[in-house]
Amino acid sequence: MSKLKIEQLSIRTSTNDGVYGVDIPFDDGLNIIHAENTHGKSTCIQSLIFALGLEGCLGPSRKVPLKTALTTQLRKANGSMATIFESKIFLQLSNGSERITVLRSSMVEKAKLVSVYRSSTIKEVLEEKCTSKDYFLRDEGSATRERGFHCFLVDFIGITLPKVMKFSGSESSLYLESAFSINYVEQTRGWGGILNILPTYLGIKDLSARIIEHTLDLEVQKHTKRKQALHQKKKDAERIWNVAVENLISTAKSCNGFVSNELDDKISKSSHVTNGSYLYVHNDNEQNSYKDRIEHLKFELQLLKARTSHNKVDEKKVAVLEEQLSQYTQLLAEQEKAITFLISDLNTSEKYTSSIELRINDVKDSLRKYKDLVRLESIGSEEEFQTDLNKCPTCHTYIEDSLLSHIQSEHTKILGLSDNIKYLEKQKEAFDALLSGEKKNTTLKQMRLAEARGKLGETRQLIRAIKDSLVDTQAAPSRIDIKRELIAENEIEKLESALQDELRIKDKLTVALCDWLTADSALAAIPHSGFSTNDWKKLKTLKYSFVENLDEFGYSSNSLSDFEISHTSYKPTLNDIDINSEASASDNIRVIWSYLYSVLTLDVKSSLPTNHLGLLIMDEPRQQEAKNESFSTFISKAASVKNMQKQIIIGTSEKYSDLLDTIERKPVNLMHFDSDIIKKLS
Repeated sequence: MSKLKIEQLSIRTSTNDGVYGVDIPFDDGLNIIHAENTHGKSTCIQSLIFALGLEGCLGPSRKVPLKTALTTQLRKANGSMATIFESKIFLQLSNGSERITVLRSSMVEKAKLVSVYRSSTIKEVLEEKCTSKDYFLRDEGSATRERGFHCFLVDFIGITLPKVMKFSGSESSLYLESAFSINYVEQTRGWGGILNILPTYLGIKDLSARIIEHTLDLEVQKHTKRKQALHQKKKDAERIWNVAVENLISTAKSCNGFVSNELDDKISKSSHVTNGSYLYVHNDNEQNSYKDRIEHLKFELQLLKARTSHNKVDEKKVAVLEEQLSQYTQLLAEQEKAITFLISDLNTSEKYTSSIELRINDVKDSLRKYKDLVRLESIGSEEEFQTDLNKCPTCHTYIEDSLLSHIQSEHTKILGLSDNIKYLEKQKEAFDALLSGEKKNTTLKQMRLAEARGKLGETRQLIRAIKDSLVDTQAAPSRIDIKRELIAENEIEKLESALQDELRIKDKLTVALCDWLTADSALAAIPHSGFSTNDWKKLKTLKYSFVENLDEFGYSSNSLSDFEISHTSYKPTLNDIDINSEASASDNIRVIWSYLYSVLTLDVKSSLPTNHLGLLIMDEPRQQEAKNESFSTFISKAASVKNMQKQIIIGTSEKYSDLLDTIERKPVNLMHFDSDIIKKLS
């Protein structure tokens, strides 16, 4: 089924001799524009491409790619020349559910402008019964921005163009100019081979193969990208695992310990993360886990404190300690309350910062849209751009445009595009300044919170020390016992801190291992060749259809049984060599016919979906004096696509009587012109 159907081409050329033009309707199936050479046949074919903004598929030139008959002068009926002021190309399109008309001018100053009339026919547009919306073309953002024509056209057609690699190493869209190369064969260079003309200036690697992969909707394209992504995911997981292991080793060394051999240095399928601890210390020629060492130290600490205890209690000391405990407990409560307020205040600041950033993004989006409108205005758009006068440009709330809304003012001044841009730029500057100030404020609050938490920790340590002192209220113990207690407490603190660090590190190890195993499993599920079952079926069907067509078209340069479809270029090969170099000139034309027709009809032949637009445009397909019998067979094949709801448009200067014999009793829409196609309109 066709994703893009051309319903009508209309040309209106304003000259010093009045208005010239033509209306050419198109149907499903085969459409033939027939005229003698120099009568405007190729001009009409080029106009189709020009109206779609797809002249980029022929090269990087920014010149208007129309013949002189639409740009400078055209031949009048008496043979003299008329001077052209402007030519307007109207093209009526359908995607199966909606009809649009696009308009593009031949004027150099309007070369980047396309007007789109939604749900409108050319007849309605010419009668000025509908309004248009303007889009820009062949400029940065034309394939991605809301007002870019190819962004609109891709959405209208209903296709998704894949991301492909460029020679620079970056990614880009395949772009419609590239993808359309398989739908159009230009008259002069286009018949030099399959996809002989490509927009190589876009810098896309293996462009021909990427176009065919996309057109055939091969899953190998997705599998290749999927493999790359999964391999990268494994590498990232391995890097995280290695860093985590190194961090755990450093943590162990900080406590004079080591990491158990249970933990693998390198991640693998057999790797696992234990529920227990990996951290151990050497103690009296024994290996003890950090947890066991902590328990041992705590036991020793209890013995030391018990040994320094006496029966006689210092009552004065108890009273002082209890008073201090009360004071510090009260201070702790106040500090915790203060921290609660600081956290709340910090959360408020962070939310406010996020809201400012959101507003800045909204302003940037509005600014971008207004600049696109200015760009359209600069390339000749006459559209009356409507700004939403009842909507706040910042928060998008609907508002009255006057405090006295019931009074109509005739002198109310509406901001123009440039004024709106200046206003939005000033607004962005204000928000940027506000954001900068709020970020500084947030940083200051974070510092205050960190400082408060530090003081809170000190207070808690003092309270613990007072409570410990209340247990031992007698005379001071010996200095050696105090030293031992401090050493034990310090080691316990370091070991407990190390165990906390280990928990965080093990979380990273677990995540890294999970990611690695998931990616490894997904890689194993991808076919080794990258081709899915459906891919193989499509390639097999493509080969069968191609060879069958070659046979019917009379190919004779080589044995048909030796042909293959390359699994890298997806083009026909003979003994792994491009067949164009192995065949006669006329047989090369048969190869192009066969291949493009096979790709066009592959979804029908294979019963599998493709991304083909269902449209094929060919200018002078009978090249190199291909036999009339071969051309007749090709026309018969082309006419059969009507039943497939596809469309082929051909421009030809074949002998008219021969052409009539060829299409006899075939469902063909023939548009024959005895003289110049573009004529003066009455």
